[in-house]
Parts: sequence; structure tokens; C-alpha cells
Amino acid sequence: MLIFKEAVMKKFALTTIAWIAGILLIIAAAVVIVDPFIHYHAPLGKLAAVETEERYALIGVARNMDYDTALIGSSMSENFKESWFEDGIFGKQCVKLCLQGAHFDDYNIMFNEVLQHDDVKNILFSMDTYLLTNVPGDYPTTIPYYLSDRNYLNDVYYIWNKDVLFEYLPEFLINNKWEHYSADNAYSWAHKYQFNQPTVLGIYNTQRSLQTLPEKNYDTYMDYSNHFIASITPYIEAHPDVEFYFYCPPYSILFWDDSTRRGETAAEISAMINVFEHLLEYKNVRIFYFQDDTDIITDLNNYRDYSHFSQEISYMLYEDMRDGRHELTKDNYYDTLINMYDYAMQYDYESIFH
Repeated sequence: MLIFKEAVMKKFALTTIAWIAGILLIIAAAVVIVDPFIHYHAPLGKLAAVETEERYALIGVARNMDYDTALIGSSMSENFKESWFEDGIFGKQCVKLCLQGAHFDDYNIMFNEVLQHDDVKNILFSMDTYLLTNVPGDYPTTIPYYLSDRNYLNDVYYIWNKDVLFEYLPEFLINNKWEHYSADNAYSWAHKYQFNQPTVLGIYNTQRSLQTLPEKNYDTYMDYSNHFIASITPYIEAHPDVEFYFYCPPYSILFWDDSTRRGETAAEISAMINVFEHLLEYKNVRIFYFQDDTDIITDLNNYRDYSHFSQEISYMLYEDMRDGRHELTKDNYYDTLINMYDYAMQYDYESIFH
């Protein structure tokens, strides 16, 4: 009797293990085949690299999609459409690799991945002011290591992940159907917000500094901007056949109100001058400066808050870069930024609120 019970228990245990192994195998197969984070391969069939979770998916997009043009940047670049840059002027195939609020530790991973593609000819990078003024190292990497490295042993965190199975895999399939199997609108957010002056002022008034601080020394952020230069230039030097486009997004005039009230303007402009001076030494670098486009920045109907602008403005930026407008050169970058400093310091900000 004891031997019989042991045999039954052993059979039950083996059957249970087999069932569990089978279920795990089915889950793994589903995740690997659909691959909502584009970790193993480009989307199969008519599926596209539609929106799921940018911190998880876009490193896979950078690794596995075919492209000659890459859009890398923060939320300031999320409202670009890939198809705009597939115009034969920038390139023929484009990917959008945007990470909201990202710092250079994340961008470093993205640049490394993108520049392993021999077909890459253009990289457009959002030159956000905070990249030059925030303390390097204070903002750790947010791209999960098990998706960015090439160690497939730790992929257990991806293929047997509850959120991937029950949230992102279905979302990937649903968004493909919803977006007509196109990645063009992936990670765009313009349709979710209102863009008008009352909305912007309502948000900004809750955070506006109540006092104006003394202006910081012009070299306050020089070490930080030098760190940025040291981080980005190795990529430029190692890939002379790749054109690097740096563009400064047109934050609204309220950004400059905040900057002047915090005493930041001279230090921010000086940090940018320092970076541009170094970058313009490279033949494969082009810089576009939109922060002094007063027609855009003074019209708060272009914005949802003090810095984020509409998709219509994103399209204007694309057109300007395509056509060479607002481009900085060795001959004009210094005067352009000094003029922006003067404009920001002399602007009648109180007129906005009355």
C-alpha cells in the first residue's frame, strides 16, 4: 500500500511539473513570438512597433528595427511622427526613441545601440536645457538592465512577467489594430491635452516663484556642461559618416520667466554657449536653436504647460530643420545666444499675468 501511494504521489508530482512546465513554455512562446517590447525581433507580419512602455520597448526598437534616421530625446520629441523624417531628405526609414525626462545615462544606452547599426545616417537629438544644468549622476538609468544588455539568461524577467503577459502583450496587439498597424503616433501625447493660454497660466501660477533671486555666476553650470560634452563627443568622433542634429526645443516665455526669477538665465545661456562652441568644431554636427523664435514662445496657445508644445509646433520644427532655418554656425551661435539672454532679461513678464 505504501509503495502504491508513493507511486501515485510521484506520478502526481511529475504530472504537475509537466503541466507547469507546459504552461510556462506556452507563456514564453507567446511573449517571444508577439514580443511587445521588440526585444528579440522586429514585429512579425503586419504588426508595427506601436506604443507599449517606452522605457521597456524602445531599446528593443533601437536594436531590432531597420532605419537610417533616429529621433532621440525627451518628451519634447514625442510628438514628432516618424513618417515626417522619411522624406528622402533626412532618410527613408525612421525610428522614434523618446524617453520622457531622460538624462544622459539613458541616452548613453540608446546612442550605443543606435550606432551599432551600419545603416544609420542621421541622429536628431533634443538638446534640453536641463541636460546641461542638472548634476551628472543624480539621475540613474531607468532603462531595465535585462532589456538593454545582451545576456539572455536574465530574460526571465521579461518572458515570465505578469505585467508583460496581461497588460503589455494585449496592449501591443490592440494598439496595432487601433493605430492601423503603424508606429507613427507611438508615444505621442498631444491628443491628450488642451493647448491654450488659460490652461498654461493655470498650471504655471501654482508653481511660479514668489521672489526673484540674485543672478547666479555665469560659470555655475560649466562643469556640468563639460560633462555633457565629454559624454556626447566620443559618439560624434567615432562616427564621422553620421550626421548629428542637435535642436533646442522652444520652451514658452514662461520658462524664461522662471529662469530669470531663479537667477538661472546667465548660467544656462553660458552652459549652452560652451556646448555649442565645442560641438560646432565637428563637420558632422548641425545645431538648430528654436528657443528665440518669439512668434512661437510668446503665444501660450501653442503650449499645454510652460515648456511642452503642440504637435503643430513639432511639425514646424521638422520643416525648419529640413529646410535649414534657425541653424547655428560658428559665425552666429554666440550672438544668437547673447541676444536670447538680453531678450529674456528685458521681457515684461508681468504683462502676461495682467
